[in-house]
Amino acid sequence: MKQFKATMAALAAVLALSATAVSAQGLTRAEVQAQLKAAEASGELQALTSEDSGSAYLASHFHSTEPRSEVKAEVKEARADGTLNALDGTDSGSFYLSRHEVLDTPRAEVKSELAAAEKNGTLDQLYGEDSGSFELAAHRNQASTRAAVASN
Repeated sequence: MKQFKATMAALAAVLALSATAVSAQGLTRAEVQAQLKAAEASGELQALTSEDSGSAYLASHFHSTEPRSEVKAEVKEARADGTLNALDGTDSGSFYLSRHEVLDTPRAEVKSELAAAEKNGTLDQLYGEDSGSFELAAHRNQASTRAAVASN
């Protein structure tokens, strides 16, 4: 089961990062299976699940479009203002985000949405065994379908 989950996670990463899979929704099942076999044969699939979590593969295939001097200046600025390591703390950055996130939704609206989610059973959909990936994928598909309908 662990190997299956790792393989599926790697497949999802390959598809997300692959230039040929920009629009996976338009692919047939056979095309997706062919891409999976090609990724396995080329070593791409294993590259993303190896000991370095794919960072060597990603570093060799994706290159920044920003000049090095600009990146170094941004890092220096982030170090100086304290944001460089803000998301690396033991709280995963939640303290920093809670102090810097600007919310424009009224509290009453958030509370009513919470109550509705509790009532209709959607509140816990992001906490299941799959960490909500199934639910998020379903919403992404609905959003792209709505966008396609709206553009027609």
